[in-house]
Amino acid sequence: MTFMRLVYTLILLLSLPFLMLRLYWRGRLLPTYRQRWLERLALGLPKACDADRVIWIHAVSVGEVVVASKLIQCLQRDYPDHVLLVTTTTPTGSERLLQTWGDQVLHCYLPWDLPWAMSQVFKRFNPRAVFLIETEIWPNLVAQANSTGVPIALLNARLSARSARGYGRLGALLTPTLQSLDLIVAQTKADARRFIALGVEPSRLAISGNIKFDQHLTPELRGQAGVIRDQWGSSTREVWVAASTHEGEEQQLLRAYEALAKQRPKLLLCIVPRHPDRFERVFQMALAANPKTIRRSSHPTIEADTQVVVADTMGELVPMLGAADIVFMGGSLVPTGGHNMLEAAQWGVPVVSGPHTFNFAYASRLLIKAQAMLIAKDAEELALVVSGLLANETNRRVMGSRGQTAVEGERGALERLVQAIKPLLA
Repeated sequence: MTFMRLVYTLILLLSLPFLMLRLYWRGRLLPTYRQRWLERLALGLPKACDADRVIWIHAVSVGEVVVASKLIQCLQRDYPDHVLLVTTTTPTGSERLLQTWGDQVLHCYLPWDLPWAMSQVFKRFNPRAVFLIETEIWPNLVAQANSTGVPIALLNARLSARSARGYGRLGALLTPTLQSLDLIVAQTKADARRFIALGVEPSRLAISGNIKFDQHLTPELRGQAGVIRDQWGSSTREVWVAASTHEGEEQQLLRAYEALAKQRPKLLLCIVPRHPDRFERVFQMALAANPKTIRRSSHPTIEADTQVVVADTMGELVPMLGAADIVFMGGSLVPTGGHNMLEAAQWGVPVVSGPHTFNFAYASRLLIKAQAMLIAKDAEELALVVSGLLANETNRRVMGSRGQTAVEGERGALERLVQAIKPLLA
């Protein structure tokens, strides 16, 4: 063990009581954080069905689970005799995974990155390969894969300039970890260049594009979107969905809505908080700002005078985007880095974003270049931009069509990724 990894491990070990207290604290608002906590210590893990044919995929939360699901489909197609183990970090990621795949995959939480915990996981499942989704780089997990001779790869990898600077400051720890990965399949050439700058050999890099472009709207999703539109009475009113919002954004959205509602009182605003443990807080905030606010879970079908809906249900975001006339993509009015605006663009819906989109820089540039997304830096600009879109239905349709075309033109990343990882499973 290198000196820096030893220091990292000691810090993590000393942090265990605080990590467990954090789970308990977060469980106040989301009780599932207090469940299955032994898995975080590599205890109570499920039993492997076939110990020599396990492929391990780690997807931290909901967004990564969406990506992992596409990979799971391909692995089930190409390696039907293998068992797929999927680990997540958050309860919301776990819930989304189980909703989608049920008992078709093995599942548990990823243990904290301690050597003995990772050793236990590798002994239990004896994986044939390990695939980490997007930005999950855990030094002891990678080291354990190397010591047991298990190929390990980072897939659909993205590395913003901001993250690269942060990784650079931890070079003594992260550079050896990155160099120990057998393969990094980056989303873009810019991501690949940043990994190379951090010491990754070009021979261990491939570029696939972003798997999130390879999204296909199933008849089931289209049907769900139609049901939501009917429930919201969207034949007689416009619907503005604010997706994956964070602390500091809902206040600005509500201010923008207040200005818009003076001219368009029938406009419906649906706020979808990114984190379930904020559902109640956001509802109370919205209710204080607008008494015509309801919860989605309590009122699937809204009244004619409802103005604001707080979406406090799970698994409905994608069809809600399809039920919208305009989508604001959250995490962008505050410096979180944005969220996946492609999910809205694929529906042919015009997208509005804040200025902070560094986690989805390529997708953001693509939609802006295609004139399918507009930027607003604060509540006042947001009201002006949305007002302009509401006033011109033809323009909305043209923007939406451009977004769909842009997304379709970028598809193919999934198959490129699958081809890149085949040597690791040979």
